[in-house]
Amino acid sequence: MNKSYFYRRSIKQWVFIFFVLLIVYCSFSISVFAQSIGHIELLKSIQLINPHPVFSLNLRLEKGESASYVPGERMVLSFESTKDAYVTIYQYDSEGRVIIIFPNQSNPHNFVRGEHLYQVSDLILPLESGFGPGYIQAFATTRPLLMLRDNRYPDLMVKEFPIISFKLGDFTINLRSIFNQQPPQNWVSSNTLEYQIVRPHYVSEKVGRVVAISTPKGAEVYLDNEYQGISPKRVEDVRTGQHLLEFIMPGYETWDKTITISSNKTTQMEANLVPVDSYGEISLTCDQPNALVFVDGIEYGKTAKKGTFIISNIKEGYHELTVMKPGSQEYRTWTQTVRVLGGETLPIYVFLTKSNSK
Repeated sequence: MNKSYFYRRSIKQWVFIFFVLLIVYCSFSISVFAQSIGHIELLKSIQLINPHPVFSLNLRLEKGESASYVPGERMVLSFESTKDAYVTIYQYDSEGRVIIIFPNQSNPHNFVRGEHLYQVSDLILPLESGFGPGYIQAFATTRPLLMLRDNRYPDLMVKEFPIISFKLGDFTINLRSIFNQQPPQNWVSSNTLEYQIVRPHYVSEKVGRVVAISTPKGAEVYLDNEYQGISPKRVEDVRTGQHLLEFIMPGYETWDKTITISSNKTTQMEANLVPVDSYGEISLTCDQPNALVFVDGIEYGKTAKKGTFIISNIKEGYHELTVMKPGSQEYRTWTQTVRVLGGETLPIYVFLTKSNSK
């Protein structure tokens, strides 16, 4: 065979490869274009815009516009209205579900002051979140149109960020119907924030991550006796294997558990912290000796002729304190509700007044 044969064969192979690559490129471009068109259409469907607003509402994500998050990561959102209003914030996730993120259990009232910056800082993206784009949009109204205290959202104060609809399209149609009945000066929509849920990236096959959540929030998080931050807390690049996780918070029992971290996976731990019983004491000074002293109906003894009467080991909280002279009609019974703080002594001064009866 001569060289021209191999040359022609080589040309045919390169032409074939070129056409294959061209087809792949065109298919990819068409797919991207279709996704872009779908993305634009979705934005159009969820954006409810007041044509003549008299005030404004602005949203901002701490990581910025079009930020990327991984499942289990904390999302920090700030918002501000230019006038006093009732604000409701919705999150539309990648699976078309609608979630209320404000008001919530931490901020149960959605009335906000104008030109005051507010923050939602405890929004933890669920570990089962789908990958793809999500959106956040808020509405400010001059009266509480969206958060009427009815049975539409029974989970609102039970769950921190409840899902209120599994069909974004139907939900948006309902919102449009509500706002179409309102004068333009009564409401305004915010800018629509977009974010992306992406797959976690690990620097090593020998690490994972842990998401530590406590109820109540705000506990100190320790991993293998090393301080990690305040819950809810996401800890990255934790080596695989067993680790000691602890939550520590004043007034609550320390919560600890041995957890197992798997390669390239997120382990979420939720702890319900148990309050610690705290005790104080009452230092009672009375102008009458031998008066009986009762706390919540239980007798603790009699007052002394001089000095104070100490009542120890009183549980922190409110208690009914009663002082009375036994077998005497001459003095009135003294009763008062007092508050005892843990680790402190509460001074009480009692003056038994004489009754008018003879």
